[in-house]
Amino acid sequence: MQRYNNNILLLAKRLLLALFLFFVSRIFFYVFNIGLFADITYTDLFTAFFYGMRFDISVICYFNIIFILLHLIPLGNFNNNRGLQIFLKIYFISINGLITIFNLSDSIYFHFVQKRSTADIFKFIFVSDDVKTLLPGFIADYWYVSVISLVLILFTWFAYPKYNSLKSHSNNSAKSKPVELTYKLVVMSLLLGTVLIGARGGLQLKPLSIIDASKHVPAAQMPLVLNSAFTVMTTLEQNNLQLKTYFSEKECENIYPVVHKFNNGKFNGKNIVVLLLESFSKEYVGFLNNYNGFTPFLDSLSKHSLVYSNAFANGLRSIDAIPAIVSGIPTLMNDPFITSIYNTNKTNSLPIILKEKGYHTSFFHGGTNGTMNFDGYASYAGFDNYYGRNEYDNDDDYDDYWGIYDEPFLQYFARKINTFQEPFFAFEFTLSSHYPYTVPEIHNEKFPEGSMKIHKVVSYTDYALREFFITASKMPWYNNTLFVIVADHPAQSVIPSNISDIQDSGDILSDYLMSYYKNTSGRYAIPLLLFNPGDSSFVGTINSTVQQTDLMPTILDYLNYEKSTISFGSSILSNEPADVAVQFVNGLYQITSGKYSLLFDGSSSISLYNNELDPSHKDNLVKKEPVLTQELEQKIKAILQQYLHRMINNDMQVTN
Repeated sequence: MQRYNNNILLLAKRLLLALFLFFVSRIFFYVFNIGLFADITYTDLFTAFFYGMRFDISVICYFNIIFILLHLIPLGNFNNNRGLQIFLKIYFISINGLITIFNLSDSIYFHFVQKRSTADIFKFIFVSDDVKTLLPGFIADYWYVSVISLVLILFTWFAYPKYNSLKSHSNNSAKSKPVELTYKLVVMSLLLGTVLIGARGGLQLKPLSIIDASKHVPAAQMPLVLNSAFTVMTTLEQNNLQLKTYFSEKECENIYPVVHKFNNGKFNGKNIVVLLLESFSKEYVGFLNNYNGFTPFLDSLSKHSLVYSNAFANGLRSIDAIPAIVSGIPTLMNDPFITSIYNTNKTNSLPIILKEKGYHTSFFHGGTNGTMNFDGYASYAGFDNYYGRNEYDNDDDYDDYWGIYDEPFLQYFARKINTFQEPFFAFEFTLSSHYPYTVPEIHNEKFPEGSMKIHKVVSYTDYALREFFITASKMPWYNNTLFVIVADHPAQSVIPSNISDIQDSGDILSDYLMSYYKNTSGRYAIPLLLFNPGDSSFVGTINSTVQQTDLMPTILDYLNYEKSTISFGSSILSNEPADVAVQFVNGLYQITSGKYSLLFDGSSSISLYNNELDPSHKDNLVKKEPVLTQELEQKIKAILQQYLHRMINNDMQVTN
């Protein structure tokens, strides 16, 4: 009996070692991303780490279940078997070492996308060759992750509690075999029950989920509570959306209409050019922040454009942005629409609609064909042609990682659309401001370094845009074209420790903005402007809240499209825009309107913040502002109900 008790004590010590690895991984996550949690107090940090153990224990119980069973099942003298102990050690280090490496690596990835990875990460890995291409550079740039991982694995090897066969033999119980066996079976049953409770995260009705982290900390701090293994594990089977009914269909349409009709006059047949900028945070644009910034050309163009100063991305990934802009579909689920099980749904799209009006439609992206399956989506969305690295056909301008540098590819873009018959709809997605942030050698000294590597490349892409417009302005279609310039998503944010690096240049964000761009709403803030060289009325700054899904109805409204269409945005050229932006944030649904943002868990509102007065999101107003909370909650419910219904029932098209 004593031998069995020693096995249980040994198991406890070994599982505590696994828990320690999670603790170290969480410290690394916090330290590496400390700028994104600059306003957190020590009390908040302790709270996040304390409740984080609940999520860590869940992962440990799931992934170490075989390891645990081999300690608990009464095996007689088998536990003293050297072969078994070697197997247990290798199993423990392999499983928990891989989890540790994943948690550490995802700490780096989080800095780019500002969300813990979910199961869709596997689709990202296998959807194209991008990971294989970028991984060597990623490992080289962040070499210390490999070093820390190796140190932790070696530490685990030497710190792993050993089985003491002498102690087990010397204290062998004198109890009769039936009594001893009964004792072992009772203890095993109790401990297995405890393990199952630990795996599901407690005795609550439903197993522990991502949104449970919001019960302990504000939404912005949820990533500190969670671990990446847990967020992947719990989203593996969440492929199917579940219907939610809050209102009648008519009530939903009244609260937030998604069926739009534009009939403002005769269809005008203007050309449309969308320039989607890779990883351009609003934070980088001087014009939008009252500082020098890193986009002198966009700053100058903004003075001659209709600028939306309160614009938001609907997601934090490139593959979220394209369907949002082209088809008016946000990603209110873990999987990107492009790789979800709903990606074959029949949808509206600008290419399909405009082709009916005689438009030539084309999608341009300088990346290697197949990158992120953009070419596949372009075909699905109805674009006539796709132009990528293969069509460019000159690898002298290849960046050795990702695709063709922005400057030459944007020149190719201008020349190519000059061969199209008008009217045309041309969609160009830049790429140089994507990791690993390289610029052509001839421009290496041309642009300011900034405090982060991305700043230099943002300046390069801004320069490439300038050269594009110089070329385009000389072409006959230029004055008959509406240019839509928008980012796919924000990227890395300046952290306080980096501010001293740029003090002399005037590129200083205010304390308010540094806090704002790190909260759950501000981290989606992007530049958006409409430039119409043939219409001088397209000038000014609009402060209403807009989002990427607004662009499809906006373009159709601008063209005086006469039929109905479905979009989860609204025309920002109308007299009464929806004035909202929505996102899926760490398992919660976020709606931003004006200076307020609300987080909703599918049943009730979790938090309401005033982004203007409380950029750090410290004062939760849910109970203090019940009327405003209810108003925003009704809107997000109406949006979510229609989104789920139309996505599940393949009902994203209007029969005109």
